[in-house]
Amino acid sequence: MKSLLPLALGLASAWAAPVSAADNPYWEEMTGADFARALKQAQGTCVLPMGSVEKFGPAGPMGTNLLMARAIAGEAAKKDFVVIFPAYYVAETTDVSNHLGTINYSPKLQLAMLEETVAEMGRNGCTKVILSNGHSSNMGLIQWFIQSTLHEPHPYSVYATYPAPPRMSPPTPESAKLPAAMQPSQPDADGHGGEERVALMMAIRPDLVHPERGHDDPVVPEGAIHLPLPPGVLAAPSRFIEAPTSYLGDASGATAARGKALLAYATDRLVTVIRAVKADSTIPQAEQAFAAQRPHPR
Repeated sequence: MKSLLPLALGLASAWAAPVSAADNPYWEEMTGADFARALKQAQGTCVLPMGSVEKFGPAGPMGTNLLMARAIAGEAAKKDFVVIFPAYYVAETTDVSNHLGTINYSPKLQLAMLEETVAEMGRNGCTKVILSNGHSSNMGLIQWFIQSTLHEPHPYSVYATYPAPPRMSPPTPESAKLPAAMQPSQPDADGHGGEERVALMMAIRPDLVHPERGHDDPVVPEGAIHLPLPPGVLAAPSRFIEAPTSYLGDASGATAARGKALLAYATDRLVTVIRAVKADSTIPQAEQAFAAQRPHPR
């Protein structure tokens, strides 16, 4: 039997393929001189991919959302160059912190870390910061943070987007319009830890996913468990009730082909945002005008 070492080394090199200093978008991999050149090349635009580390069903790694967010940013940088901040796993995971492996920080620290991180990006020359989120529960934190940036003037502008591909279970008229390659293998396949993100992970890190374990936990369709409350009413333990094992959907049918289609879709969405942000002058000007008027409200 031939040694598998050459194959293993080949796969490793494929994931660690050398990138020229002129094209490398990853902050932590640059020298100081490379970073200065990269900022200029990116026109001061930097992306902070935000994910989470949490239980992700029986098939997906706990860093799925983080790995996905960074992969989308990396692919987008190939089409329109930006500087990408290092792995950021300070996430709003309080509602799933009852599951083993979840990394959760206090709400105060979550906000403080985001404030300090963005400020540090600004101090280092990022004049436009894009929060590219891959974890849906972060959106409330991000919205609060975005609004809070108006409290004090700062020499950078912050934008936020959620370019991650949509879950298509249960199907909607909007999801039905998406390309066939993006569609789930069955109507109830998508959900937290389900087919959609496990498929995407098969496209970027197939060594970390286990679709064959998709039935190791009970399969619960998204929305199968309802709160005894009217729609739109918020309550703290909603996730605990609706997803008791933190697994919704069915990951067993995930394929790399679907994952590649989902990744391409998400990448194009982020590229659209990057290009709009680079071209934008309205937000910085409005922030300056707001800062000038705030001490003298009228």
